[in-house]
Parts: sequence; C-alpha cells; structure tokens
Amino acid sequence: MSKEQQERTMWLDCSQGVTSAKLFDAIERHFPDTLSWCEVQRFMTSVRAREQASAVFEVLANAEAEAHGVSRDEMHFHEVGRLSNLTRVIGIFAALEMLGINEWYASPPVIGNGTVTCSHGDLSVPTPATKRIIGAHDIPITAVEEEPIVGELTTPTGVALLTQASGFLSEPPGSALRFSTRNLPQ
Repeated sequence: MSKEQQERTMWLDCSQGVTSAKLFDAIERHFPDTLSWCEVQRFMTSVRAREQASAVFEVLANAEAEAHGVSRDEMHFHEVGRLSNLTRVIGIFAALEMLGINEWYASPPVIGNGTVTCSHGDLSVPTPATKRIIGAHDIPITAVEEEPIVGELTTPTGVALLTQASGFLSEPPGSALRFSTRNLPQ
C-alpha cells in the first residue's frame, strides 16, 4: 500500500439513513472489480477488519441486552445476527482497509419514523436499540424538515457502524473520498 493510500479519508453521506446494506453498497461502488490472489487473502485475513466488526457487534449486543433487560450473554441477535449482516459488517471494514481508508467521517444520519416490523413485532422508529446506541455514543442525527420520512432509514447495525467513524461532519473534509448511502438507480 502506497503512502498516499495510507492517508486516505472518507466521508459518508448519511442523508438517506444508514444500514449495513447501504454502507456495503456505497463502498462496493468504489471497490475494484478484480482482485489478485494476494488481495483476496489480505481481505479474508484482516485482523483490523475483524476487530472493528467485533466492536460494532459489541455495541449492538450491549444495546440489545439493555433493550431486553438481560445480560449480554443471555441476549440473542435476531435480524442483526443474520449471515448477510455479519458478512457485510466485516466486509465493510476489510474493504475500507483495502481502499487505504484509515479515517472516515459521516454526516449525521436521518433516522426515519413510524414503525418497523421485526421478529419482536411492530416497533417504533427509532427502535429501542437504535435509540440506546445514539444516546450512549452521542451520535448526532439529522432532523428532516420536509415531509416526514416514514420507515426505518437507520438501523441498529447502521448506527453501530457509525460508532467506528472518526467523527461527524455535515460536509466532507477537503479531499476525502465521498461515499453515499443513497439508493442509486441500477
């Protein structure tokens, strides 16, 4: 990795909310279409990516345990623990490392409102876990002035991913790579 790559900064536009799928898709748009065998091995064995992914799931475990009034060891992940979510979270950090991004910022996310149906039935948005993560980590959120946005735009996993950001900025810093969680047409 060149010195230039080691100093890359990223800014994530969360004006459409953030989920693990949205962040993964945003990063994938910047990721190379082909990788060498050495790059694949590096992607698969990144200690830093595993540590960051573990930190995200620790945040989620603490929030979910608190929301359910149980210890972390008694808590069970439902939607958050799906294989697709697990692989996206670790893949996000491995991809950021391969892109040479060691510092990243995000805009304050839009949360949404209304209700969401999950394994526990219908929950208000933001969900209890999302609220706990936002409060415990002082994550700023963006209020939407226009028509109320109905639905869960930022999930517990999305907001837990933001706990790994270097900070929150409304505008991207200088020469930062700009990623967006907006749903772009295919």
